[in-house]
Amino acid sequence: MTKQSTLSKIRTVFILLSIICLFVAVVFMRQFVSTDEDSSMSGPVYKGEVQHRVLLLCSYTSQYYTFEPSIEGLKNSLDPNGIEFDVMFMDAKKHASNQDVETFHDYFIQRVNIKTDYDGVILADDEAVKFAMKYKEELFTDIPIVFFAVNNMTLSQMAVERYDMYGFYENDYLMDTIELSMRLLPDRKKYYAIHDNSPAGLADMVLYNRAKNKHSDYQFNEINVAKIPFEKLYEELKSIPNDAVLIYMTCFKDSSGVVHSTNEMTNIITNNVKLPIMRNFASGYVDGVLGSIGMDFTAQSYAAGALMANILARNPVEDNYLSIDTTYSSEFDYSLIKKFDIDEKAIPDDAVIFNRPRTFIDMYGNILPSVGMIFLSMIFLLLSAYVTVLVGRATNLELLKSKEELEKSQEKIKYQAEHDDFLDILNRRSAVDFLRENLTLKNVYSILMIDIDNFKDVNETYGHQLADEILKYLSLSLEEMSNERNWMIARYGGDEFLVMVPKEQLEENSETVVEILDLFRTPIPVGDETIIMSCSIGISVSDGTTLPDQHIINAEIAMYEAKQRGRDKAFRYSEEMKKRIREENKVKAKILEAFDNDGFYMVYQPQVDAVTKEVTGFEALVRMKEAGLYPNVFIPIVESSGWVGRLGRKTTELVIKQLANWREDGYKLHPVSINFSSNQIGDTGYVDFIKDLLSRYNIPGRYVEIEITEGLFLERTEQAEKLFDQFKELGIKLLMDDFGTGYSSLGYLTYIPVDYVKLDKSLVDSYLVEGKDAFIKDVIQLVHDIDKQVIVEGVEEKWQYERLRHFGADKIQGYYFSRPVMPDEAIVFEAKDK
Repeated sequence: MTKQSTLSKIRTVFILLSIICLFVAVVFMRQFVSTDEDSSMSGPVYKGEVQHRVLLLCSYTSQYYTFEPSIEGLKNSLDPNGIEFDVMFMDAKKHASNQDVETFHDYFIQRVNIKTDYDGVILADDEAVKFAMKYKEELFTDIPIVFFAVNNMTLSQMAVERYDMYGFYENDYLMDTIELSMRLLPDRKKYYAIHDNSPAGLADMVLYNRAKNKHSDYQFNEINVAKIPFEKLYEELKSIPNDAVLIYMTCFKDSSGVVHSTNEMTNIITNNVKLPIMRNFASGYVDGVLGSIGMDFTAQSYAAGALMANILARNPVEDNYLSIDTTYSSEFDYSLIKKFDIDEKAIPDDAVIFNRPRTFIDMYGNILPSVGMIFLSMIFLLLSAYVTVLVGRATNLELLKSKEELEKSQEKIKYQAEHDDFLDILNRRSAVDFLRENLTLKNVYSILMIDIDNFKDVNETYGHQLADEILKYLSLSLEEMSNERNWMIARYGGDEFLVMVPKEQLEENSETVVEILDLFRTPIPVGDETIIMSCSIGISVSDGTTLPDQHIINAEIAMYEAKQRGRDKAFRYSEEMKKRIREENKVKAKILEAFDNDGFYMVYQPQVDAVTKEVTGFEALVRMKEAGLYPNVFIPIVESSGWVGRLGRKTTELVIKQLANWREDGYKLHPVSINFSSNQIGDTGYVDFIKDLLSRYNIPGRYVEIEITEGLFLERTEQAEKLFDQFKELGIKLLMDDFGTGYSSLGYLTYIPVDYVKLDKSLVDSYLVEGKDAFIKDVIQLVHDIDKQVIVEGVEEKWQYERLRHFGADKIQGYYFSRPVMPDEAIVFEAKDK
C-alpha cells in the first residue's frame, strides 16, 4: 500500500468523523429547537369537531390569583379531547351573603340551561361547590360534576358521598411553610401572621396556632386585617421587628368588608416591611416575597379536566372519587435568598428559584454540545485539509484558486449591487446612501441633477444600441471629469446623472457648470454624420439647514425648470420653486378630497403561471378618479405628506371588499397582492385593521398577499419582524418587491420571511440579453434552492416570457399578458398566446 493511498484513507476517516460530529451537532440542535417549540405550546391541539361542552363555575373572578393557572390546566386536558368550556364567576369574595347567592341563582337560571347547553360541570373552589350542593336537585341533576381547589375536607367529603360529585381536595401547606422558614432562618424567633376573617383565613389561623403550640420557644403574633382600620395597616406592618418572619396567609377582606386583590395586598405588604416574607400559596414569582409553598393549581385543574374527559368518554371512573394527594410547588426569590444570607442548600431541591443571575451555562448550556461537536467537526476538517496538502499541493492550489474566484464573485456581486451595470458608476440608491452618510449640515457642497436633453429622440432615431453607446460615452467623459476633481457621480435614472461637487456653491454660470454643459455639447461622430447633444442641469447648494435628500429633490425640480426654459442650460433652485409647491398643494387638496369622498379605485394586473398560463393571482394598483392625477403624480405627494398609512388602509379595504364581491358573484378567488410601503411600518394598528376586514368580509388570509420592498426586510428591526410574524399568523404571504433595484443580495434571502421574490423589470431588461441571461437563470435557481418562488415583473415580449419559462420562473406579470385592468375584466381574464 503506497503512502499516498494510506494518507487518502486517513483523510477519508477524518472527513467521516467530521460528518459524524456535524450530524451529532444537528441532532443536539434539533432536540434543543424541539424543546423550545414544545415549551411554547400550551398542549396538544385537537383538530376535530367539538365533542362536548362543559361549564366551569368559579367561586371568585378572573382576577383571583388561581384563575390563570387553573385555566391553563383545564385547556391542556380538555382541548385535546375536543371539549370546550365556558366560564361563569360568582365573585364570592365580594358577594358572599345568602342574598348574593340567591341573586346569582336567579342570574344563573336566566343565562344557563344546563341540560341543553352542557354535558358536564366543573367547580372551582369552595363557594361553587356549596352552590352546586344547594341547588343540586333544581339545576344539576343527571349531569357529571367535578370539583377542585376545595380546602374544606368536610365539604369535599360531603359533596362526593352525598351529592355524587367527583373531586380534588386542596391541601394547605402552612405548616410546611413555617417549618421550612425555621430551617432557612434559624436565628429568627419571632413570627407574625397576616390574615383576614374569611373561612380560608381562619382555617390558616387554626394551623398557625398549632405551630405556635408546637414551638413554644418561638414567639407567634398575628395581624388580622379584618379587625384594624385599613388605613392603619401600613403602621402595623412597619411596626413589625426587622428580625422577625412574616407569614403571608389568606388576606383579602379588610375591616370595612372591602375585598382587595392579591396584587394590591402583596404590594402593600412588600412595600412596608423589610423582613423575610413567606407564603403558603404559590406567589407567582412576585418580587418582595422570599418564598412560598403552595398547591400547583395548574396540575390539579389538569387532573380535574382529565377526569371530566374520562367521564364524558364513558371510561371507568371510581365511584365517590376524592383525591387528597395534592401536587405542590415552591418558589424562592434569589435576590432575597442572598439578602437574608440563606444557605441555598437548605432550599428544597424541587424549588423554582427566580431572579437568579444567568450564568454562561444558563444562557448557552443547551447549545454547548452542538458547538463542541461543530468544533470537533472543524478540527477533523482541518486535519483532513492538512492531509490533503500532503497528498498533493495541486489540489490545495486548486481549492485556493476556487476560493479566490468565490471572493471575487462576492466582491463583484457587491460591486454590481452598488453600481449601475451598464455605465459602471454608482447607482441611485448607493449615491443617496453615500450623501446621507458623508454630508452634514456644516459641509459646503453643491448637488447637480443632469439630464440629457431629447435622449428619447436619439433612441427612436438611431436605435437603442447606438443610443446606449452615446450614453456610455457621455457617462465616461463626465466620470473622468469627476475623478479629476473628486466629485461623486451616479446614474440617477435612465439618462439622468447625480453629481456632488464638494467645497463649492455653484451658480448657473459658474465655470464648473459651464464645463459640464460644454462637455455634453461636444459633437459625437456617428458614421457619416455628427450628433450634438445637450443637457439640462438643476443645482441645489448647501445652506446649513437642508438635508442631502431634500437637495436632491430641489436639484431635480431645478433641472425640470431648466428643461421648461428651453433645455441646454442650468438652473439653480430658488424661492421661485415655491410656485411649484403651490401646485403640489392643489394636488394635495384633491388627494384629501379623494380620501373623504371615495376618490380612489383599484386596477388589477394578472399574474400568470409560467407553465400552464393559468391566472394564479393579481397585483392591486391604486388609481385616482380625478382626471389627470396618475400614480406618478399623486403617490410621491402622498409619501412626502405622510399619508402612506392612510392610503395603505384605503387600498387594503378596497381589495378585500373586491374579493368579497367576486365571491358573491360566484367567481373563483385568487390571491391579490397589496403594496406595503416602508413608510407604513409606523402604522402599528394596520395588522388589527386588516384582521378586522378579513373577519368582517369572511375572507381567508391566504387570498391576501403583501408586497414589501427589500429595504424593509434588510432593516430587521424588532418592529418589522413583529409585523412579519403577525402577517404570517393571519395566513398572509409576503412578497419581496422590486428585487434587483437596490441591495439585491442573495445571501439575506435565506433568513427573511418571504414566500415570493419579485424580479424587477430593470433586472430583466439589464440581464435577459444574450451573454448575460445566465445570471437571471442563476438567480431563479438560487431562489428555488431556498424554497421560495419567483415572480418576474415587466415582461412585455413573447421571447422574454419563453426564456423565463425555460429558466424555471414560477409566475409572469407584465404587459405581454395584460395591462392592469378593472375588476370585472380582471376576474374573467384568461392568458392567450400572442
